[in-house]
Formats: sequence, structure tokens, C-alpha cells
Amino acid sequence: MKYIVLISQLLFALVMLGQKADILIEVSETEVSVGQNLNISITTSLNGNIDFMFPVNFQKGYAQMEGMSQEYINGKSKTVYYKNQNGYFTEKGKYLIGPATIKSNGKIYKSNTVKVIVKKSEKSIPKKNDFNRNLKTIKTFYGEVNVSKDEIYEGESVHLNAKVYSKYSYSKYAYTPYHVKGKYDEYEIQNTTPLALMEERIGGEPYFTLELDNRVFFPVKSGIYMVDPFGVDIVDRRVYRVNADEKNIKVKPLPNKNRPVSFSGLVGDFDFEVEISNNEAELNEVITLQLTIIGEGNFHHAIAPELNLPGELELYADPVETKEYEIGTNGFKGELNYTYPLKVVKKSRAELPKIDFSYFDPKKKRYITQVSQSFLINDHTDTTDIELIQGTLEEGQRTSKKNRKNTKVSKNSKKAEDAIGKWILYTLIGLILIVGFLTLWLFIKRRVQKNEKSHTVPTSKEILSLLNEIGQYNVTSDSNILIPKMEKCLYMACCLVLETDLFNISRNEMFILLIDKMDKESLDRLKNMYKELDTVRFSRESTGSTIKDIKSEFNGLIKKMLSKKT
Repeated sequence: MKYIVLISQLLFALVMLGQKADILIEVSETEVSVGQNLNISITTSLNGNIDFMFPVNFQKGYAQMEGMSQEYINGKSKTVYYKNQNGYFTEKGKYLIGPATIKSNGKIYKSNTVKVIVKKSEKSIPKKNDFNRNLKTIKTFYGEVNVSKDEIYEGESVHLNAKVYSKYSYSKYAYTPYHVKGKYDEYEIQNTTPLALMEERIGGEPYFTLELDNRVFFPVKSGIYMVDPFGVDIVDRRVYRVNADEKNIKVKPLPNKNRPVSFSGLVGDFDFEVEISNNEAELNEVITLQLTIIGEGNFHHAIAPELNLPGELELYADPVETKEYEIGTNGFKGELNYTYPLKVVKKSRAELPKIDFSYFDPKKKRYITQVSQSFLINDHTDTTDIELIQGTLEEGQRTSKKNRKNTKVSKNSKKAEDAIGKWILYTLIGLILIVGFLTLWLFIKRRVQKNEKSHTVPTSKEILSLLNEIGQYNVTSDSNILIPKMEKCLYMACCLVLETDLFNISRNEMFILLIDKMDKESLDRLKNMYKELDTVRFSRESTGSTIKDIKSEFNGLIKKMLSKKT
């Protein structure tokens, strides 16, 4: 029995040692100014009283939380005890936060420490404005519209928000937003944290601050934009009205001098890259050109650049646009992709010219143009056959000269050639020519019949048969087979509607021919279907559910087109 108890205690000790016993201090900011709010968080997996001393010159705020939570990591539950406290430093200097200690199972555990550098604040106490001069109360409130820049260019972003300063805390208020007069695009910055009073020390005095209504504006015309002030009604036994001063924003026009031809309205700081999927392609094969714009600015004004294509290539469909940017205080930030599907219509060496990309940089106050590299398509064409043909022609010319020389010598030596021999020779030559013409005529006739057979107008029965075949494919595992089949079925249906073959006709030309054959709604559905299929083919974001939805719309469109011909 003693051995069993000893083994049990040993196993319990090993389990306790195997568990990670930790206590951690985290600080939201390690470099702050005097009066700037920060948050100190202490977490531990141990159950016990956390002992912690706040550093000198640290003023605690009202946002204090303490409790327990459950975390699930790889299917296992873990208990976490936490303690959070906000506040600010009242004096500049270097401070060491921690360590915190906790006692558990007779053992004391110690946390890490965090160094915080506090600088002198550059803020001053906000001045009273005209709206608050007659506020006769022992409590003082101020309102201010913060404008990131008071002078910008057309298309440049400006960040605005409303900020309320108070000497005393409050919990109830009603907000009337500010308004900008002028023509602009407007986007709201969503708050990631709940609205709450923050404590700041400004000019040596403590203030409660509240930030509201974070928005980004993109003026589209030059002029003076007036910002009408916001209003806040603070409820504390009575209603206190807080207003802000008016603000003006000067919007300057973009300069006409040195404006590039390729400039399309982008304002900010950008870079761009161009890539091609394949430099070698067969006849009628579709390759893709990827153009990526990276940076920060008015991405929403971007326009897909037009390509100057050589005669060997044509734009198979409209470019697919992929947006991967988000709004921030300095405008949209991220990247924008354009994917151009290009069809090879002539298999020979072709050069895709350089692409110019231009934008206006408001910091440098000038236009910037970037130029991509040019691309060679089918550059490695085999010229062996051409050299062989040229060599054969040269040999034939030499042989012909030699034969003519021999004939001349033979003529001079045989002036008395027999007339019957000449008649036989001319007869043989005539027969050979007749047989050659007959053979050429038969060859051309068979070729025309073959082309007529291969490019005949499909029937409704053939289209329905292909539609039933498409219905048998799985939308996820067979997507590589399914998309070409759906495009073929759309092509056959368009041929049936137009009652002609569409061989060697581009998609845009086909849409023009269909204007008189289809109503606007059906034609728009057809264009959108081709666009959706291109997106699935060339984009990396397609899913099984997306293809399933497209397939359902595709079946309805085909049946409607067939109903027009029955």
C-alpha cells in the first residue's frame, strides 16, 4: 500500500511539472507621451492572488477588469486568469513595469518586466471656442474636429474625426455628426474597439477624451471645402451642449504641366508589376497577362490600362479585376490586380509592347511614370524548314541553268530533229497538265466540303445533348473539364441564334452580332456568364459553391436561348 501511495504522489508531481506554469505582463505601448493612455495586462494559468505594484507617476484610469476565461488550444481546455488596467504617466522618463508575482501550491512565480519610455507631450490644452463661451457651469467641455491635412490635391485623402474633451467623466451622450460641403467620395473607418472615455494629460492637466466618427474623404474637385461642426449633448443631471469650430480644407487642382498621357486619376504612392503566364503558346491558346498595382491612395479611382496588342494576339475577354485593399487613415492600402486573357490568333514571333503606368505623388508634388518590360511571344520559332526550302530553291536554280545550257548544245548539234518526236513530246506534256488540273480541282472541292461539314450550324438536339453531358460532371473534381464544355455549349447556342457559324470571330464581335437577335436582358446575362467563367478559369478565389451557382445560371440561360428558336 505504501508503494502505491508513493507511486501516485510521484505521478501527480510529474503531471504538475508537465503543466506550463507562467505569468506574463504585456503593455499596449512601450513608447508614449505624458498623458497618453496605455493598457497594462497581466495573464497567468495559475490560480492565486496576483501581487503587482504600479510604477511611480502612473495614474490609473477607470477601465479596470479582472477575471477568468477559458481558452481551447488543439481541442484542450486551458484556464487563464487576467487583470487589466488602463492609465497614463504624469512625468517623462524611463519606467520598468513589473515584475508581478503569484503564489500557487506553496511556490512563488515571478513574471517578466517591460520597459516603457515616456516622452514630453507636445499637445496643449484646447482653447475655448465661440460656441462654448457662454457655458456657465462648474464642468468644462470642449469639442474639436481633427483634420489630418488642411491643404491637399484633388483625389488625395484627408482623415477627419470628432473629439470631445472633458474635465469630468460621463456615460450618456447624443452625437450630431459633422458635415463636409463639396463633392467627394467618403468612407468610414470601422472601430475595432468599443467606444469609451480615454484619459489624457494635456498641458499638465488631466482630460477625459472621446473620439467619434472616423472618416476618410477623397475630394474630386478643387476649391474650399467647409467642415460644418459636430454637436454632442452630454447628459449629467442636465444636458450640456458641446460644439466644435468650423474647419476649412483647401483642395488644389492637379497640375496640367507634364501630365502623362497614361495618367488616369490615381493619386498617392504606388508601384506596379507585370507578369505573363507563358511566353510560348499554340494557335488559339489563351495566355494571361497579370498587372498588379501596389501602394496607398485612391485605389477606387483605378482604371484597367488599355493594352497595345500586336496582330498575333487579341483580347479574349474583359480583364478580371481583383481588389485586395482596405481603407485606412491615409486612404486605401493594399494591391489591385488586373488579369488580361490573351488569345493567340497567329503563331509567329510577336512582341507585347511596354506598358506605361502613371500616378500623381502629392508628397513629391509631381507625376511619376513607371514603364514595364516588353514580352516576346513565341520567340523560339524553328527556322530549319525555311532554310531547307531556300536551299532547295537555290539548287533548283543551278540545275535549271545547267539544263538550259545542255539543251542549247543539243539544239546546235541536232538541227534535224524528227517532227514526229516533237508531236509525241507535246502530247505527253498536254496530258500531264490535264491530269494535274483535274487533281488540283478534286483537292479543292474536297477541302471546301470538309470545311462546310466542320463549320455547320449546330442543332438544338446537339446543344441539349451537350447540356445533359455537362450535368453529369462534378462541380469540384471536374471543374477543369466542366468550364471548357460550358464555353463550347455557349458558343453552339450563339451559332444557333445567329443561324451561322462563328469560326474565327472574336467574342466582342459576336456580342455585336447578337444585339439584333437577343433582348438586352438576355444579352447582359450572356456577357456576365462569359465573365463569370473567365473569373473561375483565371482567378484563384473560385470555390465549389461558386461553380455550382454559375452552373445553375448557365442551364437557365441555355434553355432560354433555345426557347427563342423553337
